[in-house]
Amino acid sequence: MAGAIYNRLKPTNTETNGLIQSDATVTYGLGIKSFHIDEAQKADKSNPYNTYANQGLPVGPIGSPGKTAIDAAAKPKKNEYLYWVTINLDTKETLFSKTLAEHNVYVAKYNAWCEANPGRCV
Repeated sequence: MAGAIYNRLKPTNTETNGLIQSDATVTYGLGIKSFHIDEAQKADKSNPYNTYANQGLPVGPIGSPGKTAIDAAAKPKKNEYLYWVTINLDTKETLFSKTLAEHNVYVAKYNAWCEANPGRCV
């Protein structure tokens, strides 16, 4: 995931234009625990943790990372991914993609998982 975030921050990336677009950063800034945010929340530039509306890294960390996460951020594995989505909240299976079209297919898998597991994706 760290590699994908670095890819999003590259100045030459015209696909995401420096936006990380992480739901987790937005919900942290809002002080809520949710897997879903709406379009108004994504557009709110006043949330300094909103990586949909504000380019670059958020103003600070959103948690206390462990050694694995710190190592990954310090030396991310090179890849060409720009998108990721966890498609199963029980197993934490996360799929990565290079294009928005491929990502949208994976988002549909997440939505199908949520429909099959009522109340889990709140």
